Amino acid sequence: MELIKEEKGSIMLLLCLALTVLMGIAALAVDVGNLYSVRTRLVNTADSAALAGVALLPKNPAEAATTAKEFAQKNGVSDCQVSIENDNKKITVTVQQQVPYFFARALGFTTEMVNAIAAAQVAPLSSATGVIPFGIEKQKFVFHQLYTLKEGGGNGYSGNYGALALGGTGASNYLSNIIYGYQGTLHVGDWVSTEPGNMSGPTSTGVNSRINNSTDGSTYNNYSKNCSRVVTVPILDSLDVNGRKDVEIVGFAKFFLQGVGGQGNNNYVTGYFLEELADGEGDSTAQDFGLRSTKLIQ
Repeated sequence: MELIKEEKGSIMLLLCLALTVLMGIAALAVDVGNLYSVRTRLVNTADSAALAGVALLPKNPAEAATTAKEFAQKNGVSDCQVSIENDNKKITVTVQQQVPYFFARALGFTTEMVNAIAAAQVAPLSSATGVIPFGIEKQKFVFHQLYTLKEGGGNGYSGNYGALALGGTGASNYLSNIIYGYQGTLHVGDWVSTEPGNMSGPTSTGVNSRINNSTDGSTYNNYSKNCSRVVTVPILDSLDVNGRKDVEIVGFAKFFLQGVGGQGNNNYVTGYFLEELADGEGDSTAQDFGLRSTKLIQ
């Protein structure tokens, strides 16, 4: 009988010890789970804050930093540090939060500092869809200044006036690309063919169609993102070619179509240069013509 009692006592002791260990593991699991949940929220907050801030680079670095901090605060994170680097083209956001332990206090742990870091950069757009078939030679553009997107007769190069043959040749294809934008994707480094001749008829028809389709009262100082007068144009290394020849794309830019001027073969197209963000691939090594994309890099 004594032996049986001793065995029962030993079993109860082992059960108590096992239960204590299991409860300890469960308690730690709750604390670790809480830490993981907080870190996930901080990572998401840092990523979103970086993207919110980078949208204002490189023109407004101070506002970009303020926007990132305000975004973090709205998501319940007050400890947020922001740095702007790489000629105002990169933003790094660091957020952290002190997280209290609950059950692990019994083991001497009270709090844990949890942090997350995110970085985003703005880079020149390296590919684009929906571009219109006007090619402009590379140059230093000035925000809101008026430029000629397609030259009139006598101002081009050996029969070329800035018109491009994208995805095909001829007036019908050229007109469709003005009205709807070329539906293929073009990349920096691609070679495209010029469309010789002034193409005055389809040029006037296409540009006026886009202007007439803009019914929201947009101007180059105040326009909606999807306004039909806001167009993407390939920037070319050179247009100094004779007849139908291939020319190289070195970048992309956005313009607000002002309209068609001149009569007959002397007609020309003008537009105001815009600095914009766009969806698409970006390349920090590409030439910058004001049209940029953003992405997380950390």
